[in-house]
Amino acid sequence: MADFEHTRVIDAEPRVVFDIASSESSLDSWTPEGVEVEPQGEGTLHAWVASGSDVHDETGYLDTDRDRMRLRWGGTDTGYEGWLQIEPHGDSGSGGSGRPGTLATLHVTFEGGAPETMGGEHSASVDNRIEQALDRLVSLVHDRTETTR
Repeated sequence: MADFEHTRVIDAEPRVVFDIASSESSLDSWTPEGVEVEPQGEGTLHAWVASGSDVHDETGYLDTDRDRMRLRWGGTDTGYEGWLQIEPHGDSGSGGSGRPGTLATLHVTFEGGAPETMGGEHSASVDNRIEQALDRLVSLVHDRTETTR
């Protein structure tokens, strides 16, 4: 098993960040390059994941816990799971604006003989994709909140 996790502080209220991240229309907007997702009804997610020259076409689950501000997803047969946890962070946000900030934690787990469990370039690729997803989430939140201010 291999676990990967990164965090990002976002200058927006936690509920706003969670609502943007968990919106079905936004999910694909913050996934990293090479990953496309499409909700397929209540609790089901379809994903296309590029790995080298291969594209894996997977159906999995999506669980949205609004009370805990947590998204969980994974493949039904792949040994892959991930989650996004949104939490309050500080009382002034990263820009000193006096608004509450958010800590976004993105975690993924690979089990079994997946190449990502072996280290090396596959593990580095997962780390890069997590960082890219968090960067995209920050940009998405910034873009959406700037239009409402």
